[in-house]
Amino acid sequence: MKPSDMARALAPEERTSEGDALSSTLYPWRFLGMGLLIAWLCCTHVVSIFPGDVDAEARGLRTVFDTGMRFGDIATFLVLALAASRIGPLGKRMATSAAFVVLTSIGTACIGLWLIPSQASETVIAAASFATAIGGAFLFCLWAEIYCQMGSMRTIVYGALSCIVAAIASFVIGTMAAPYAIIATALLPILSLICIALSLSTVPAEPTRLANTRFPLPWKLFGLMAIAGLLSGLVGSLLSNADGTGAIHRVAATGLSGVVILVMVFLRRERCDVRFLAKIGLPICIIALATVSFAGSSWAYAISFLIKLAYVWFTLFVLLMLANIAYRFEVPSLRLFAIARAVSEGAIFLGVSARRWVQQTELLSNDAFLYAVAIAGIVLLLICTLIWMSERSVNADWGASGISIESSVHVPEPREQLIVRCEKLALEHGLTERETEILELIAQGKSRVEIEQALFLSQNTVKAHARHLYAKLGVHSKEGVYELVNG
Repeated sequence: MKPSDMARALAPEERTSEGDALSSTLYPWRFLGMGLLIAWLCCTHVVSIFPGDVDAEARGLRTVFDTGMRFGDIATFLVLALAASRIGPLGKRMATSAAFVVLTSIGTACIGLWLIPSQASETVIAAASFATAIGGAFLFCLWAEIYCQMGSMRTIVYGALSCIVAAIASFVIGTMAAPYAIIATALLPILSLICIALSLSTVPAEPTRLANTRFPLPWKLFGLMAIAGLLSGLVGSLLSNADGTGAIHRVAATGLSGVVILVMVFLRRERCDVRFLAKIGLPICIIALATVSFAGSSWAYAISFLIKLAYVWFTLFVLLMLANIAYRFEVPSLRLFAIARAVSEGAIFLGVSARRWVQQTELLSNDAFLYAVAIAGIVLLLICTLIWMSERSVNADWGASGISIESSVHVPEPREQLIVRCEKLALEHGLTERETEILELIAQGKSRVEIEQALFLSQNTVKAHARHLYAKLGVHSKEGVYELVNG
């Protein structure tokens, strides 16, 4: 096999050739579909949208709905995680996924239009909510599988655009009158599924894993998700109407995060490290927690928004790190993301439960309690800092890469081997970070157009970097790069 053929086999090209007429370097359905899923999650937690214009007694059933959805999420993610090795890539089981997604859309409509307004029994609402959550969990894992095959830069950009789409869609639905808002919310999962079908046709399939390899779990990253979720759920204790306001704050924080990430990515094109997400989220959260003891009718809303903003930042950081691990080390995505979401949802549920308990007591008027909460929260954040700084490299596997069952030795997958060889060459020849990224893509057999799409660079910029790259390596063509990387 020629070196060029070997490189292409290591990382299959997208189903796009250099001669294709491309109107844009973006595939809109990749961020639209993920954004619509996030919008569904947001809208079902905004009281003014779901269940909408109903009396106070019916709105009281939202707690039952929220709890049922939360348990449905956790249970589904745990089942998917436990059965991940048997299920394999979820994208190959679209019929099953589609059935659960349709059930989710039907359940969303029935609960919002009928069960809550008619004040059905709590048992019926809890059961319906549990079933409704299943399709949402499948959608999340399908999108995780897609994003894990796109590479780091595209994952960051598409993720940011998804946040913006989610905020816009949520606010648009929020302006609709009942029952149209609930109907629109119920359609979001199906629209997201359609976008998944379109996206699966334009990304490489997730690689088949070796049966004699086990993949440990990156527990430190899961710990970050748990701490962020706990603080997000607990912060509503300061609000008089947390069930409505907290969800709105999360929508706004999601959209703002997407905008800021896009700006930072394009300002830092030559050096984009996803750790900047944690570096921004940390001070935001510390500022919010440090002012908890001064929380009053006005401060409470500002603190809530800042905590939600920090939660979104930390969540995006962890999810992007997990996607990078799955891409670079070819770790199966299903178990990885299912456990991450189960941990996050479980932590949020604990935080919400603690919030509801606190609101039933007189603790919020106790200054000592507020100081203790602030100190405990800051300590948790410092633990987060130690966790994400413990890995020396942003490309570290966080303990998740494959290990041989027989020898208990790390088993480097083809893509990891290729990337490591490229990084060694980059160090030897003094390549810049951008030139190293282009070297890796060329070594994977990517066309010029695909490199432009992967890094969101213009044709002239890619050509200029490629010229510098060839000069430093002492080669004159892509074939020369293949020979050098695989020699």
